[in-house]
Amino acid sequence: MTRLSQPTEFQTGFPTRRVERYVAAARAVLAFERLWPALWPASGLVGAFLAAALFGVIDWIPWPLHALLLSGVITACGFLLFENLRAYAWPRWQDGARKLERDTGLSHRPLSEAEDTLSAGSGNSWTEELWRAHMHQRLSYAAQHLRLALPRSRLIGRDPRGARFVILLAVVAGAVYAGRDSGERLLSSLLSAPGAARATMDAWIDPPSYTGEPPRYLRPRETNIAVPQGSVLNLRVHGADHAPALAVAGSHLRLQGANGEYARTATIWEDSDVRVRASGRSLGYWQIHAIQDRPPAIAFAAPPSKTEHDAVKLSFRAKDDYGVVSARAIMRPHGRSGPPLIVDLPLDSTNSRAFEETVYRDLTAHPYAGLDVDVTLEAKDALGQIGTSRASRFALPARLFTNPLARALIEQRQNLAAGDAVARDRVLATLDALTIAPERFYQGQDGVYMTLRAAYWALKYAHHAEDIQHVEALLWQTAVALEQGGLANAAEELRRLQQMLTQALAQNAPQDVIDALLQRYQAALQRYLQALAQNAPRNNQPLPPGAKVLSEKDLAALLKAIEDLAQSGNRAQAAQMLALLQSLLENLHMTVGQGSGDGSGAPQDKALSNAIQGLGELMGKQRGLLDKTFREQQSGGKNAQSLSQSQGQLRNDLGKLQQGLKGRKGGANEALGEADSAMSEAQRALGNKDLSGAGAQEKQAIEALRKGADALAKAFMEEQAGQGSEQGDNGDQDPLGRATGNAGNFGTGTKLPSESDLQRARSILEELRRRAGERNRPKEELDYIDRLLKQF
Repeated sequence: MTRLSQPTEFQTGFPTRRVERYVAAARAVLAFERLWPALWPASGLVGAFLAAALFGVIDWIPWPLHALLLSGVITACGFLLFENLRAYAWPRWQDGARKLERDTGLSHRPLSEAEDTLSAGSGNSWTEELWRAHMHQRLSYAAQHLRLALPRSRLIGRDPRGARFVILLAVVAGAVYAGRDSGERLLSSLLSAPGAARATMDAWIDPPSYTGEPPRYLRPRETNIAVPQGSVLNLRVHGADHAPALAVAGSHLRLQGANGEYARTATIWEDSDVRVRASGRSLGYWQIHAIQDRPPAIAFAAPPSKTEHDAVKLSFRAKDDYGVVSARAIMRPHGRSGPPLIVDLPLDSTNSRAFEETVYRDLTAHPYAGLDVDVTLEAKDALGQIGTSRASRFALPARLFTNPLARALIEQRQNLAAGDAVARDRVLATLDALTIAPERFYQGQDGVYMTLRAAYWALKYAHHAEDIQHVEALLWQTAVALEQGGLANAAEELRRLQQMLTQALAQNAPQDVIDALLQRYQAALQRYLQALAQNAPRNNQPLPPGAKVLSEKDLAALLKAIEDLAQSGNRAQAAQMLALLQSLLENLHMTVGQGSGDGSGAPQDKALSNAIQGLGELMGKQRGLLDKTFREQQSGGKNAQSLSQSQGQLRNDLGKLQQGLKGRKGGANEALGEADSAMSEAQRALGNKDLSGAGAQEKQAIEALRKGADALAKAFMEEQAGQGSEQGDNGDQDPLGRATGNAGNFGTGTKLPSESDLQRARSILEELRRRAGERNRPKEELDYIDRLLKQF
């Protein structure tokens, strides 16, 4: 008799745990084999929808159809699953045991019928014992050889044409096609929001203009984007029916706009994760690193000093990662209370990342003139960050007053400007004392007396800082009126025009403005020289040892070179030469009755001038020989011997120049020696008809001649400047006041271009201006010409 009810346990000694695990696994396999065919065709419908979403097909469907399609897929899948799973039943224990028996190949069903009992012989102890032994042996053998086969899908009956494999392949290909956007596309396919799928976005970053870096356009997803601090993120979203959301640096914003067009900007000040979403769909994600803008650094290139005409000389160097836009010197009276004196320091070129400048200022008219001040330099970048230098103590130069009353007034002006309320009372008492007995001390100077009394009463009833400044101005004007001379005014006007010219050159002002300022500077220079001559000593003392002569012709030549450089477009070099000219004027002494007056200078200066002129002619001949060598190389080299003789003649001319410079030290002799060696090798190569080698040696000779001419020109300018090396009181500066050695490399090596270079640059500039006026040219060409003109 067979027992069909599910047993609760096997007989004593049977390995129940192993069999129960296998039976449970067999029931799970049967559950899958029954469930998987029931999921078709609902699973195929879902797979087709996912493949369309991954390939982006659904993104192009209008949102009403998208919503209808999504609801239809969900409804159809629900109906199919309901029909197919309505008769689904979980496999019983006997079902799992029968599957194990079939997969293992066990006959007589030792697992599913393990609870069978004897139909005959019941009650006989020997028979029942034999039956139990038989069953135990069969079941033990079966438990040791259990085997479970893999599940079978059985879908071929429902899908005989294999559509499931096509759908699976489409889903895999769609996932590969979508890549990182797979999750976003699947999510957007399930969100049938208006405009969520068809919205597009343009995004770019504009670095601050002072950095000079170009804009950077962004892809929908990027990481590790490094931009300068203060860059502006620009977002433009098209085709969205709702305002997209922007998340940046922990803040949540909305893009602004209407009719499907939305825009927003955000400034990047720190590292930020930026995300833009439209109706639940991510349009862009970026990880942005903000490069911090460091404050500028500024320091003294040389300690503050004064010139021969009592102007303050401030040499400084500054640098910034993107450029310094302004600099100034802040002077505070040492050990006194008083408002700071602020002096703006003009820059030759704005937004310079590293530079060195020298500025001259006449501060003799300031109340602090003659006092010790603590000078601090301050630099500012385009972001508004400020860098400062260490303070340097310096005695401001003061104008020399010979009139006793003028000296007294200047002293009280200093005490009033740099003192407190107690000092103000002392100044008031001193002014009162200086006006005692006017009939005795101010005979014929009624105006001076009335001015001092006006200053006294104005100081007594002063309540504001402007009132104090008015009294200081009265004292200064009275002291100047007691003295005579206009040299200081002429020098100050010259410095002011030099500053205006420097700023105009740095800011690329129009050429007519530059020309007008140069004419004003030339007129001011003439007035300054006249005032300098009027105040020159008349004792006809001989020049000190080592002194050099600088004539008006030399100054005019320098001014003409500045004008030519500005007209040819080389404004940076024009600004350098202007600073050189101002440095010469600040250290200029006027003498009467000394020198020849023709600017010829000493005999050695004449030799230098002749050598420079001779080198110029020799370089021209050497270039001509190089051209002939090239043409001879193209024609076959029949006249190589003639060229060799010409090279020998040029070498002889160079030897004569070297004889004229014999005994002079410096880099000129070394450079000319290199030129002589190169000419010798070129002559030998021409003699052997090695025209290629001769051309290379001739180029080396021209370069060596140029170096020698530069060295001679520098030596000539140093000797003409009147600051020979024997004076040696300028530390790390050359005779023209420029930094050398440890003072830095900024501003050195000023080279005067030749007349041919200036003429060629001027011709190029005129041709560019002519082409810029032809507006019928292509727009790209006109834009390119405009950019070139801006460089000039």
